[in-house]
Amino acid sequence: MKKKKGNVAAHNSANKYCILLKCLKPGVFAFLFISLLCFSAGCGKTENKNPFNDFTVVSINDIPEELKSAIKQRYGNPFELTYSADGSDLYIIKGYGRQEATEYNIMVKDSYYSKDGLVFNTSLSVPEINDPVPDTPAYPYIIIKTKYIEDHVIFE
Repeated sequence: MKKKKGNVAAHNSANKYCILLKCLKPGVFAFLFISLLCFSAGCGKTENKNPFNDFTVVSINDIPEELKSAIKQRYGNPFELTYSADGSDLYIIKGYGRQEATEYNIMVKDSYYSKDGLVFNTSLSVPEINDPVPDTPAYPYIIIKTKYIEDHVIFE
């Protein structure tokens, strides 16, 4: 009894791929595998981060009166503000609005130049305190002073 060609091809279809891999030379297979790895590694989002560390955190007592007034107008709600009066200094302010505790830490997590501008990433944390929450709220904010730059400031 002879088998039909169609049945043989269907029966051996699982072996087609094995035969194909055996026919490829090891160098070609290695090249394809390495190329796949290189292309897949390049698919992730990468951004050139040029560190920016030339800044100082300052107190509200060390800023121009006009800026103090602008902060006092906004501090009840979360806000982001940049200010420069004389073109020599730039103030970058991030406010977190009304908070129900008095002890807070604001940290600059990251600061760098990107293709879109100067990026500042800050975070607000509350230390663990076993005391009861006071009746008076807090309005935490951070004021950063640096040399004036014309780039956009991006808050994260």
